[in-house]
Amino acid sequence: MSNLRDFFLQLETSLTSGVTLARTLHLLGDNVSGFGMKAKVEKMAKAIEKGTSFSTAMQQAGKPFTNMQISFAKFGEETGTLPEVCGTLAEYADKEMNLEREIFSSLAYPLFLLFLALMLLPVLESIITPGSGSIAWGIVRSLGIYLVVLAGLYGAYKLLATSAVASIMIQIPFFGTIVKKLSLCRFTRTLGVGLQAGVSMGQCLETSISVTSNPWLEKELSSLKATIHRGGSLSEGFKSVHALPSTIKEMITVGEQSGKLPEMLKKTSDFLEEDARHKIKVVSKLLPILFFLPIAAFVAYIVITMGSSIFSGISDIK
Repeated sequence: MSNLRDFFLQLETSLTSGVTLARTLHLLGDNVSGFGMKAKVEKMAKAIEKGTSFSTAMQQAGKPFTNMQISFAKFGEETGTLPEVCGTLAEYADKEMNLEREIFSSLAYPLFLLFLALMLLPVLESIITPGSGSIAWGIVRSLGIYLVVLAGLYGAYKLLATSAVASIMIQIPFFGTIVKKLSLCRFTRTLGVGLQAGVSMGQCLETSISVTSNPWLEKELSSLKATIHRGGSLSEGFKSVHALPSTIKEMITVGEQSGKLPEMLKKTSDFLEEDARHKIKVVSKLLPILFFLPIAAFVAYIVITMGSSIFSGISDIK
């Protein structure tokens, strides 16, 4: 995500300075970092020199460019506001990057504690039950368990990115609230970025709803498009959307009435993001307890077993 932020930020700076798009991409190709990104940028530059539009070149390049970025870039080309659109896309990428970092940093400490506990487990086992096995073999076993946990978390992260799983997750208490807040945050942020760049409301809604990647939420927000198409206001359309809290609806209504809708949508997305971050922090504090419970239960089982054996031996002696 940091590559995309730098990419759009440098595009905005160069295009505003009067450098041609093809020349800008060639310069970016020399400086851009990231696996495969350099080759894609160079390919885009050559395509543009042959007459291909920027949005089409982005589409041909594929990942890491999203449909939202391609759609907004196309609008920027059509209206002559590509530098401004690149600036807003850079801001959007920066927000998304910070949110991802927050989530991963919240998981770092619990995962470290889990690693520490698993490494100590073979040592405790050898002390409590001598002759149960070598410490080295126990450490290898613990490393295997840790890698399985990491693989499971990575798989869960990838599954959450799919629309089907996200639609199920949103119904789960507490965790569903986090998924819903993050999806709504992405929706309001995309809508605000699009409107700030000058994209039409209809096109903004189409793109913003699609980036949520959640069928349940897309169905909830689909009524907005119908309201806008028949000439209604955004605040009017939000009345039938139950996914948004009433305070958020009020904020959007005030923004629309005051003519500062893009700014209010950004504040709304920041509010939703902060709320989601708070809940993620709560989860990160509970995770160490959940990680240590099975280990504590195992140690307690060993201690009770040993105690029973000792008391049984004493009884036999008597």
